[in-house]
Parts: sequence; structure tokens; C-alpha cells
Amino acid sequence: MAAEKEKRAWFVEDESIFSLKPYTARGWYPTGPAVHVSLTFERSSRFYAFGVANGKKEHYRFFDNKDKKNKQKRNINANMTIEFLQYLHQCYPKLLLIWDRAPNHRAKKVCNYAKNHDIKMLWFPTACPEENPLEQSWAFFKSKTANTHYPTITDYKKAAKKQANKKNLAKMFKYLTH
Repeated sequence: MAAEKEKRAWFVEDESIFSLKPYTARGWYPTGPAVHVSLTFERSSRFYAFGVANGKKEHYRFFDNKDKKNKQKRNINANMTIEFLQYLHQCYPKLLLIWDRAPNHRAKKVCNYAKNHDIKMLWFPTACPEENPLEQSWAFFKSKTANTHYPTITDYKKAAKKQANKKNLAKMFKYLTH
């Protein structure tokens, strides 16, 4: 692998959105008339997770959906991506990232940052999320936190971080190392 020759750390990368909107994997339901439970959650009741893994190491970072400077709501964007790349670059000065073609990955700002900081990028094929083992990681996180009521987004984020500390994706990466 070219990353080994250049002594680069390599990782696959992906992001996911976690919302207070209930994620129900299973449940018991009474027979008879439907029971309606009103839920109140807003778009602001979410956070974003960035992750990288290579079968040996994993790194996850969690971001609020509000910009700390101007307190406005935000989606996953180039600035968040660069912040995550800065964290990775501190840990791994020579880096190879394999990721999808999400708009925040292709943003000019992100590409310039990668070029200026010796971060090489490879792309997963378009519309092939099953190629990225990190997609399975998000499913794992969400299944482990399903069927649980979190009163606040902070509580949910703590639960997701706890699962991130437990997760080991080594088995998912065997096909990438051959």
C-alpha cells in the first residue's frame, strides 16, 4: 500500500447526524386503539459526529449544531471538517484519508487545507456507502442508544461518546488490508 511506503497513517472517514428524534429499534405495543405520545424536538436537538478508523485505531469527534461564535444553527460544513482535520493532523502529520464525495469534503477550503498540510485524499465510489466500514459504526452507535429517552442533547452526546470509547472496528477492516 502506498501509505506504508510514504509512512502515512491512513483512515477511512465519515460523519453522521444524531438527533433527539426517537430512534426505535424494537418495542412492545399494546393491542387496541393506538397510543399517541406527543414528542417535542427541534432541528436544534441534534449533534454531529465525525469519525475515522483503520482497523487499529479509531478517533471520533462530536460537534454541536450551533456555531459557538454567532450561536446560529449549522449543518456539517467545511469549517467543521477542517476542525476535525486539524485534530487528526496533530496526531498524524502524514495522513491519507479515504472518504466519500460529500460537499464538505470537496469544498475548496477543505481541499486547500489538505494540500497545505500534506494530507492525501482518496475517494470512495459515488453512491456506495456500503464500501465505507464507518457506516456500520454509526449503525452500531445508534442501535446501542436506541429505545432510550435522553432528556437533553448533552445526555445523548455523552451516551454516544461512551459507545465510541467501547467500539472496536478491527474486524470490519480486514478487506481493506489485503
